[in-house]
Amino acid sequence: MQDPMAVLEQNYITIQDQVNMRSFNCNQAERDTLNAQLVAARSAYWSCVNKAFHDDDPQVVALTVQLKQQTQAIKDAVQNMGDIAKVLDQITTAVGTAAKLAALVISA
Repeated sequence: MQDPMAVLEQNYITIQDQVNMRSFNCNQAERDTLNAQLVAARSAYWSCVNKAFHDDDPQVVALTVQLKQQTQAIKDAVQNMGDIAKVLDQITTAVGTAAKLAALVISA
């Protein structure tokens, strides 16, 4: 299993890259959605910095795998960029999973 913290960080960086690249090609509502999702991804990531996960927790394992797949889905949706709504849906789904994973963090 990949480290949950690394997966959260990659998710945050991927979304941050998309906000930076896509915000010029979006309408205001889409920019607002992108920025809101970036804030949520950043919050999930930073709430876990300097903390740990129970690596043997099946829920942590499942959410880490799921978030890794969803982050890749964002990258894939961007490669086939034709529909910003699809990218926004992928980002929203991944951010929801990131929040669930971040909720499982324990104090180190």
